Amino acid sequence: MAQVNPTEPLGATVDLGSLFGTVRLIDRVSCGDTTDAHRFTEGPVGASRVETILGQACRVLPVEGAAKYFAYRLGEGKGLRVGAAYVLAVEYPEDQPRTFVVQNRGAEYARGVYTGQAIGDVLYTYTNNNCESLRVPLTGRFEAQRSLFFLHEHLTEIFQPRGIEPDERGTEDEKGMRPLSPADGFWVVVTQSRDENIPLGGGAAVASIRLYEVADVDRLYADVKFPPAGLPRRHLFFREEMSDGIINSRNPTDRGVEDQTRWFEHKARLMRVLGVNTWAKDILEFGGNPPFDTTYRGNDAGDRWYRQTRFPTRWADQLAMLAKYGIDVLPYTEYAGSDSKIDGLGREKRCHTLAGTNTYTHIVWSEKYNADVTDPDTFEDVRKLLDSAILRHKGVVPFVGIWFRTRPSHLSMSFSDRCLGLFADAANDGQPITRDQLRADAALYERYRAWWFEQRKAFLLQVRDYLRQQGVDDAVVLFTADSTEPGVPLRGGMTILDENLQVPAGKIGVVTDDVETWRRILANHPKAVAIDINAVIANDLHLTAATSPQPTWGDWEWQHSVPEADPQRYKDVPGVMMTLPFNRAYMVGSPRAFDAFRTPSGGAMIHHAPLNENSMHKELGYFVADMERSRMYSMLSEARAVAFGDPWYIGYMHANSFNRGFPEYVRDFNTNFLALPALPSAVLSNAASDDEVVVRQIDAREHGSYLVIVNVGLTDKTDVTVRLPQAGTVLDAVTGAKIETVDQTIQLSLRACQLRSLRIVG
Repeated sequence: MAQVNPTEPLGATVDLGSLFGTVRLIDRVSCGDTTDAHRFTEGPVGASRVETILGQACRVLPVEGAAKYFAYRLGEGKGLRVGAAYVLAVEYPEDQPRTFVVQNRGAEYARGVYTGQAIGDVLYTYTNNNCESLRVPLTGRFEAQRSLFFLHEHLTEIFQPRGIEPDERGTEDEKGMRPLSPADGFWVVVTQSRDENIPLGGGAAVASIRLYEVADVDRLYADVKFPPAGLPRRHLFFREEMSDGIINSRNPTDRGVEDQTRWFEHKARLMRVLGVNTWAKDILEFGGNPPFDTTYRGNDAGDRWYRQTRFPTRWADQLAMLAKYGIDVLPYTEYAGSDSKIDGLGREKRCHTLAGTNTYTHIVWSEKYNADVTDPDTFEDVRKLLDSAILRHKGVVPFVGIWFRTRPSHLSMSFSDRCLGLFADAANDGQPITRDQLRADAALYERYRAWWFEQRKAFLLQVRDYLRQQGVDDAVVLFTADSTEPGVPLRGGMTILDENLQVPAGKIGVVTDDVETWRRILANHPKAVAIDINAVIANDLHLTAATSPQPTWGDWEWQHSVPEADPQRYKDVPGVMMTLPFNRAYMVGSPRAFDAFRTPSGGAMIHHAPLNENSMHKELGYFVADMERSRMYSMLSEARAVAFGDPWYIGYMHANSFNRGFPEYVRDFNTNFLALPALPSAVLSNAASDDEVVVRQIDAREHGSYLVIVNVGLTDKTDVTVRLPQAGTVLDAVTGAKIETVDQTIQLSLRACQLRSLRIVG
């Protein structure tokens, strides 16, 4: 990463390194200078102070008491331009573990940073955030979080609105207005949560905030070298949860970007820079809000089976725009049955609990609709969805298939009278059963569960087959059974470290490679416990959690509301994949987890976003942010996943508007990942001279052989010798450059958490 020059003058041309290259410095805040002229605010008053760290003055938020923030207004009177590309750089010291979040009001996104052994998120929130502490090295110098963004037209003040939902019909909240323009500049907020959420190390410390202008963003586009024609491709994609509120107002001047499609185009351009090749925006969120025309074309009466939102051309407009960028499409859907007040299938709530009701959980906003996968009407309902969102547009962009994610009770396990009768006829020799019998007879209950999972499989296969029959060649169906935001937590009551240490139900675990340190720290945190990462991986506890029924309590039926992933049923099934949840290193450390989720069409893993909502100061308004490790460690989980399991699909469920803070490392991984064909690979034992360098081989038949080389360690590796499995010319799969061989070996140097993709030909 190019280091920051603290004396560079405004207007200077600056080289930011291999990704951004030459840019122009537009504005700079010296955060440690109490006379800096930029607009400044903080909350509460007196929250921040100036300290000297590593020889440089920094503005610091001490880890004391409640959540706090400081903010500067950048770009005021600097001639900022709507839609122009900028780089925001926030310089911080890597002197100790630190945890903080940067919010950019110029494009309404947030991105957290954590360094060293910090746990990576708030410890206490609505959910278990699966916190993890690893002994990640610190540089002992200043580093910078750098993010590319496109400036919005209408900008918020410090308060961030949650957004206007497409189906709202009431008066819009005045706090949701966006009163600033680019001429006013935009706020950059640095924030952290309350002290108990940061149990190790420091909080925010920032030396400077810089704003650079990118004159020609097209020159930043990644030159992705996909495998040769005839070889299947891999896919990288993301969906965003709390983002579309930026453009959902009926009044264009209240939107961050007045032209909605232009806002989506900003994302497509960011994807091209980062080397992300697949679009996965929502076509249904929490069962509703479709962004397409819901007047079903096959219905002569023109009835709408979904409620029409205010933006019925949003999806079609996105796809027409995407055609210019060569991006594949994998629509994301939280399907729960159609929601029309006239004949919406989901509103009928045909799924019933084992107790005989149609409400499974206390999540009232998710209990509005449900759909029964055993019901032929459900597929007919989904067929209309596929026709409207995919098949109607298949000539516009290439579709990969469809990605389903279930939310609480959306595709629940049903014990309706109808389902009991189906089970009796198909799997109980025609003998009728009752719900009381299922509750009393464990063996009968397990047979019923097995029957229902087969029905879900048949439903997903029907979706796959319909897409393929209608011309979406080799369409795949991804199914995310994990409804949690951070990814399913380790189950309470499991033995983790030894026979004497258990994780009691209700406890929060901190998975770590430094158990003794964390035992001391958590002595003052009675709700949390330290867990040995090596024991978690060795005992496949994440795999167990991902494939076990949901815990429940009281009279609720969470285990039936969100039936777990059952990847064993898809081992020999092409085109349908259960997705493996990940966001921490312990979730990607076991090859057995990837093997369990692998199908003939490969494996898919999905990064689950945290639910750290509203864990910051209330003056900031709505808050949620993804967190990432500093520098190359931001790709730690992905690199280890490729080394240990080699998934072909990697997706991200982002907490708000997507961005990355260390894009040079992201793009390097992405371009190497996409250069590999979507074909099976195998680990080459003892192929590298360093035990932390994993080598896999892909047989690409007439196209030669590919090597997948990953440094899974936390330190850089120099002069690693890799023994080649065959003779031939070795090429860098990304650049095409020839790599010198000596006695059928090559020498490589690898950063920590780096993926290198090579090709052997001839």
